[in-house]
Amino acid sequence: MRAKFAVQSTAKCQSPPIAPYWIPFFAHLFLFLFDLNSLLTNIVNRIGNPHPIRIPLGTEEFIFVTGPRNLKLVWKNSQSLTAKAGHLIALRTILDTPERSMGIYRADTSGIGKEPLLRSNVAPERRVWHLTHQPIVDCLSGTPLTIFTDNFQNSMIKRIEQYSFDDQWTEMPDLFTFMCTELMHVQLELLCGTFFLEHNPGFVNDFWQFHHALIHLRKGLPRWMISQSCKARSVCLDAVEKWHEALQTHDPDVLIDTGKFQDARFGNEIMRSRRRIIAKIGGLDKQTAASADLGMLWALNANPAIATSWLLLEIVRDPSLHPTIHREIATSSRSLPQSDSHSTIHGGLSSGQQFVVPLLSNCQLLQSMYTETLRLRTATLMIHSPEFSDFNFNQWLFPKDKLILISSHTAHMDRESWHGSGEKGAGIPVEEFCAERFLTWKGNTESRSNTSSSQKPPGSEKDGARGVERDRSHLEQASFTMAGHAGKWIPYGGGPGICPGRHFSKNLMLLTSALMFSAFEIELNVEKGWKPKMDMRYYGLGVLPPQGKVPFKIRRRQTKK
Repeated sequence: MRAKFAVQSTAKCQSPPIAPYWIPFFAHLFLFLFDLNSLLTNIVNRIGNPHPIRIPLGTEEFIFVTGPRNLKLVWKNSQSLTAKAGHLIALRTILDTPERSMGIYRADTSGIGKEPLLRSNVAPERRVWHLTHQPIVDCLSGTPLTIFTDNFQNSMIKRIEQYSFDDQWTEMPDLFTFMCTELMHVQLELLCGTFFLEHNPGFVNDFWQFHHALIHLRKGLPRWMISQSCKARSVCLDAVEKWHEALQTHDPDVLIDTGKFQDARFGNEIMRSRRRIIAKIGGLDKQTAASADLGMLWALNANPAIATSWLLLEIVRDPSLHPTIHREIATSSRSLPQSDSHSTIHGGLSSGQQFVVPLLSNCQLLQSMYTETLRLRTATLMIHSPEFSDFNFNQWLFPKDKLILISSHTAHMDRESWHGSGEKGAGIPVEEFCAERFLTWKGNTESRSNTSSSQKPPGSEKDGARGVERDRSHLEQASFTMAGHAGKWIPYGGGPGICPGRHFSKNLMLLTSALMFSAFEIELNVEKGWKPKMDMRYYGLGVLPPQGKVPFKIRRRQTKK
């Protein structure tokens, strides 16, 4: 009752209300550690959305911020509310960055932008956040992004050609394990070069063990309580450090900037440039360099691979979408110069053809499915804090250094935001995947999630279960739109700190799904009516994997004569 009263108060500069709890001192600590999804969902349901709420956790406390207007206000005030606190937690608890280096990260108050924050006086050479962030921005945008994307597609095509699948069905135990393993192999060679796997042949499996260990590592528990998780992390850190040492032994000049963006043996400039920078910053040792590179490998591989697997799964499990998907991707390829051509992907791209990313990104249904995949399957926690002083947030006062928590999952599951009033709209609950959620039809200006029952697409009334025409003929008239979703769709965060890899992640998801769908027929070996459930143990880490395995069968598509 006190929390609701505080929310309704109009008094200025007051402390946000506390989420009610029953356990003295510990308050919400145990739910925060072991069932964060339930904790945040219950708080929103009990107190309302969108109001800042204080969540006590023993000796610590978060302020939970929800609602599109509030989120846009957080990102608008990036000069005062920075994401540094969240990055420090990740460096310490997840990547095991040595304490002797943590002081350098803590001392940098200048932010990640090219221009330092106004109230910061950090020397340019000590701006560790900006210096290590800028190469990511530079290498994953513009011409470098195009080169990286083309290299990824070429490598993926070659790998698909090498698969042993023929025109007979091959049963496989798990779609996600298969896709994540394959994508990791391709990405590792692009990012680190062939030299990496030559010295660490088992790293792909070790990496996914590390990803699983994050369930426990991110809680910040004592090492003796999570010894196996710490071991999984150490294996990966040792592998990265071994790679660094081998590179230096093989070629002492390997870190010299040659202007070459991609090197088959030694990897991508995004990794090499960050290592050059870390080597120049005094106080950041080889263990810190290994932690930084492991963090980069995790960021560029784990979430994109799992998200791609989800997108492919959603395409595969609804055959009524296949004619439209085939039509869209068939118009998204081009012929390559003779010297650049590859052999045919059986039943998919013709010899010497390649998908054109801008055309693929303009596929209306595929775009909607990509966007819906990240809406439904992402549960990222973003942590900010007032960097320099107390901050007045509307009527609330956020104390200096107080941790501010934002959940993409809470934003994406907000029924009022996504359905206007209750569950009118298209009649499809926010908890379910809707391939057309971000499509609009001629005469409508809003996406399907915002349309009223009288504005549903042609034929949608024929299927009472999902409100969708199963022959999907209406998709021919559809257009993709993000209108009305500002501050609601936030899988990559927002503001100046928005994920710099978001463009490559999208390219990877669309390209991989198009290549696999073109080359193979894939069917799920699941019971009729099966719906995938997400593994909420990974809540806060990004894209959630499914609970259990997703068995499937696969065979090459046959070229029509």
